[in-house]
Amino acid sequence: MLSGTLEGFMARHLCVAWWGILFLFAVGCHSGRSIGPSAASSQGAGTTFVRGTLVRNDGSVVDDAVVAIEGTRIARVATAREMPIPQGAAVIGGSGKWIIPGLIDAHVHFFQSGGLYTRPDVIDLTARVSYAEETRRVRAALPETFRRYLRAGVTSVIDFGGPEWNFEMRELATRTPLAPRVAVAGPLLSSLARPQLDLGDPPIRQVTEPGAARAMVRAEAPRKPDFIKLWWPLGPGHTPQTWQPVAAAAVDEAHALGLRVAVHATELEVARLALKMGADVLVHSVVDAEVDDEFIRLLREGNVGYVTTLAVFGGYPRVLSHKVQLIGAEMELADPKVVATVLEPFAVPENRYRGPPGPAARRNVRRIWDGGGLLAAGSDAGNIGTFHAAGLHRELEELVGAGLTPAEALTAATANAARVMGRADLGEIEPGKLADLLVLGASPLDDIRNARRIEWVVKDGIPRRPEEILPRTAEDIVQAQVNAFNAQDLDAFLSTYADDAVIVRAGTGETLMSGKQSMRERYGSMFARFPANRVRIAERKVEGTNTVIDHEIVTGRGPERPDPWDVGWVRYELGDGLIRKVALP
Repeated sequence: MLSGTLEGFMARHLCVAWWGILFLFAVGCHSGRSIGPSAASSQGAGTTFVRGTLVRNDGSVVDDAVVAIEGTRIARVATAREMPIPQGAAVIGGSGKWIIPGLIDAHVHFFQSGGLYTRPDVIDLTARVSYAEETRRVRAALPETFRRYLRAGVTSVIDFGGPEWNFEMRELATRTPLAPRVAVAGPLLSSLARPQLDLGDPPIRQVTEPGAARAMVRAEAPRKPDFIKLWWPLGPGHTPQTWQPVAAAAVDEAHALGLRVAVHATELEVARLALKMGADVLVHSVVDAEVDDEFIRLLREGNVGYVTTLAVFGGYPRVLSHKVQLIGAEMELADPKVVATVLEPFAVPENRYRGPPGPAARRNVRRIWDGGGLLAAGSDAGNIGTFHAAGLHRELEELVGAGLTPAEALTAATANAARVMGRADLGEIEPGKLADLLVLGASPLDDIRNARRIEWVVKDGIPRRPEEILPRTAEDIVQAQVNAFNAQDLDAFLSTYADDAVIVRAGTGETLMSGKQSMRERYGSMFARFPANRVRIAERKVEGTNTVIDHEIVTGRGPERPDPWDVGWVRYELGDGLIRKVALP
């Protein structure tokens, strides 16, 4: 969770046919059979073989590797020469495919959507959407959000704090086959009050006395939290020592009860105090200064997890400055309805935005990795502008941008994140570990963005195609197109269209544009001439599975058009997951 960081840095700086291709692999005189989604999902007995180039956590690779899965666990890992695949066995992957462990996002918040209305304590837009309505939507969307994570290859997450219903969410994830495994903290013990988030089950609870901190930890313990979370932003007039007695009492009580403690501390001296009092995890990068040798030594000697969260440090500034730039993962994996909210026009009070933090957070990632610290990838998804499922893929890109190699970034999001989660059975492709892994269509070591070129997601030994986990609906694709239009992202906009797409006039059938090149020229010119051009969907109708009809209202096209301009009903016809025809009124 970031708004405490905002209070800090903003205040100061502010052989079943799959309906596509069958892979048959010959090993000696044996061949396996590839499996399609329906067969894969029902695999409950026997052995499934995964074949491809295996990426190990030290960055080395095993060419033509075979991973044998029995039940929910990995039984054996070897080369195809060492482990011939029996004739008729179930096989996924093959030549040109890459195998990595299932990804782990080591910092998310399921009580937040990632949308514009999810943190009224940061920017209050409750006159548009009440916080009660936002929370209702978030909870109703949980099953879909779980699927989004799994579709994105994120097989495990740590939810570092929320309302008491976080524990219900964990149980729901445990009972839901198409969900990541979830570790949770309950309500955050906080140095600051957040009354805007209190609907009777507040996610953040201010604690001002050591005795009260101990009592809250004891009250939480029967729920079996995976972590106790301390939220330690510096409020006005606070020093790092102001809340130290309260934090120390909470840490002491939690450890006495056998509970691990995670601390939000984005200032160097607050984070240093947290380390000295025995924190088990620091859930954010330090943003205000570069860490020193003592800090790294404390991290290393205490085996303390350091969760990066570079994505969230950029998320709020991008949204609050109206400079949202969507990456491919956000177009493909995030909930397009949530993404749409951060592209809506809104006024930002001047005292709410002072820009992103300086370069220290990125530099600290490299320093801590080089110093031997337990660096884990986490996005803080759920905060404004950091979207569930897509957040970890942005984090991976940020980590590479901060100086990690793709192999190091993957280790941060697998083996290291598993250690932070406290799960020795996750994060590596080794015999005896849980069979959570991904089959990719290209090398993530060449380009970290290939980590989202997912062809199979295996969780608990069951392989599934991403489109089986959560198909992209026609409405999703049309909304993604609207989002890209409003972000003025021409490439993302065109990515939702077929190469031979046509745009016609509904009444006459006149062809206005034909093919992507024609669209690129017309829309590219439009975006350049009207940078404030935005579209709002006044009403939407969905017909069958491949037609969406939107009533569109456009702003920012003056003086060429009225402002606002009621365009009328626009009809989108789709096929094979792309827009093929648009009929304008």
